[in-house]
Amino acid sequence: MIQPQLILCSGVTLPDNDPLRVGRKVLDLDACSTNPNVNIQFDDVAKVFRKHLSPRLVDLLEIASYVYSTDAAIQRGEGWLDDHTREPWTRDFQFVIPVRDLDFWCKPNVQQLLVQVLKFLSDDDYKFEFRALERDRPVHQYLDLQNDEDWPFYGVERVLMFSGGLDSLAGSVETAHNGSNLVLVSHRPVVTLDARLRRLFAQLQQTYTVKMIHVPVWIYKNRKLGREHTQRTRSFLFSALGTVVAESLKAQGVRFFENGIVSLNLPVADEVLRARASRTTHPHALELFTRLYSLVTERQFVVDNPYLLKTKAEVVSIIAERGASHLIQYTCSCAHTGFFQSRTQWHCGTCSQCIDRRIAILATGQAVNDLETDYVSDVFTGSRKDGYEKNMAVDYTRHAIELCHMSETEIATKFNLELSRAVRSQPNRREVAQKLVELHKRHGETTKKVLDKQLQQYVSQLIEGKLDKSSMLAMIAGQEHLASSWHRYADRIGNLLLSGIPTACKTHKPENEPHLQEICDGILKAHDSDLVREFPFMRWSSTLTKPDWSVESLKLWVELKYVRKREDVRKINEAISADITQYGDNQRRVLFVVYDPNHLITDEQAFSEPIHRREEMRVSFVR
Repeated sequence: MIQPQLILCSGVTLPDNDPLRVGRKVLDLDACSTNPNVNIQFDDVAKVFRKHLSPRLVDLLEIASYVYSTDAAIQRGEGWLDDHTREPWTRDFQFVIPVRDLDFWCKPNVQQLLVQVLKFLSDDDYKFEFRALERDRPVHQYLDLQNDEDWPFYGVERVLMFSGGLDSLAGSVETAHNGSNLVLVSHRPVVTLDARLRRLFAQLQQTYTVKMIHVPVWIYKNRKLGREHTQRTRSFLFSALGTVVAESLKAQGVRFFENGIVSLNLPVADEVLRARASRTTHPHALELFTRLYSLVTERQFVVDNPYLLKTKAEVVSIIAERGASHLIQYTCSCAHTGFFQSRTQWHCGTCSQCIDRRIAILATGQAVNDLETDYVSDVFTGSRKDGYEKNMAVDYTRHAIELCHMSETEIATKFNLELSRAVRSQPNRREVAQKLVELHKRHGETTKKVLDKQLQQYVSQLIEGKLDKSSMLAMIAGQEHLASSWHRYADRIGNLLLSGIPTACKTHKPENEPHLQEICDGILKAHDSDLVREFPFMRWSSTLTKPDWSVESLKLWVELKYVRKREDVRKINEAISADITQYGDNQRRVLFVVYDPNHLITDEQAFSEPIHRREEMRVSFVR
């Protein structure tokens, strides 16, 4: 279980008997001391920027930095909690933060909105207690000032969030191509990205004649604080940085550029739940940002994303059509930024962002500007590790093919909840929802075309067995993407018991079914931590029932049956019939594992027929 955290910021102290300390582990974060463990620095800013930094904006900057640093330091849990009813994904944070504008941050509507946006982004629980700042840090210590007294221009429509990826490049290219000046803000969490971002900006300046300002911001924590790679609150930090710069330059708001597939991030698998599917630029998140920053700035402030209705391939086309294809090689899209990059390779090749990137590049004919040598592992032919890497390739493919084959009505029905939330703030909800459905159809079709061409290109290697069996193309050729994630999980459990039970019971057969369950529990625990024994209880009619094992994230139950005597066959048939009814009525997926060491079931097909009638049920025989 993840212990609730108490985050004490900017040198604030609490007595040992303070109620806030009860049951919480303390994390001290400080950006204000002479030896900070949270570092904040704006590079290359005009001297006037210091005058524009109001106390409230400095508060926002520090709050966002503390939230992001905590998010990046405290690891999420794995497996299931002790009561086996929920995942240990959600963390519990209590912040105590001294601020300069205490009256503003203590307003209930401000705190409520702050908690609301962070909860939506991360699925974590947040509480804030703000206090008056007693020990301030001179603002200039956060700034690396230019020699210039003033900005070269003011009054742009939006400050652009410049991550250095393909989407933010496309937005910058499109804005400059249309003749508008650019104000770009970049967050630099790691030194390794700095040179590449600077090179990309320099190339952008050489390509267009419009005036440009680039404000790189360093926000990073001490490495000793720990590392959590999901970092779901990064867009809160990023947008806060943009808001601070937008106030100085009198911009009307902040603009993200992110394709709609990533912005909505529809779940590609059963196990992708809640904040596991990132909501960085989700329309609802941007709406909450707009409301929060309008309160902070006391004016109408907009945070938007013009690329909501574009696929990744359509975004890359914007770059190509405006004569900026040569800039693609300087971008980085990988989800594992800062975790592995060398001086020559910037993409892991296994994450969903790398798959997205490579498919979009090939779909638009831009492979010459995105060399394969920039990937540690080839997206399509490289080996993949068991677990996340394999599942990502299979689930990504399955999701795209399903979108391609589903009708627009079927897509709208299956993802009704996600679509409804995405269009909640839109004035023309029905029209936008329809366009989002069409967007996902185009994404599915584009992905399928690229995969078709890749399979054709490597067909000889596939036939000759020269491609690694764990590669994306080999798994597609093996049709692994046609099985859903729960099918693959059930098959894995069945195979474990198929090989494990005969070995464990070779010399001595189990005395009874409970004895067999104990043997199987040992086999499963040695290979899989997600299975939970005899949980949960389920009410059906007037009785309570429970499975032998369950994986609640997949709604999968596992039932073990032991055939010792011929008369057991009829009893087990009756028991399975009852299970089919009561489990099926409660929308449960079921894997029946039947241990029949003496081959007393003579007709497996007839025995299995009632189970196979249910799409959500399977059976595995062990002998």
